[in-house]
Amino acid sequence: MSSIVIKVRNAQKADAVGVLIADNICLFHAKDTCIHDNDSEMCESKEPIMADDGSGLDITIPSFLLFKQDADPIKDYLKQNKIVRAEISWILPAPDARVEY
Repeated sequence: MSSIVIKVRNAQKADAVGVLIADNICLFHAKDTCIHDNDSEMCESKEPIMADDGSGLDITIPSFLLFKQDADPIKDYLKQNKIVRAEISWILPAPDARVEY
């Protein structure tokens, strides 16, 4: 399994201007329910973490993580050979240097 940093770096090397990472595992929800396509999928008990593994100092493009339930419709659209346009936006870092979106 590739780290997020490797995926983003590979996209950057291929001249991408940004990266949307699609989570492929459903997110566990309250009341023991889970959004998934079939019963064989495992559910996460908390949100996946998208973080620098310590080797991402050369990354200059933005990247965002999409939950499975948000990513699946986009992937379905792409499978139909249709173009998807996405806008990534965020505000300037807060005084503590964290980026908020």
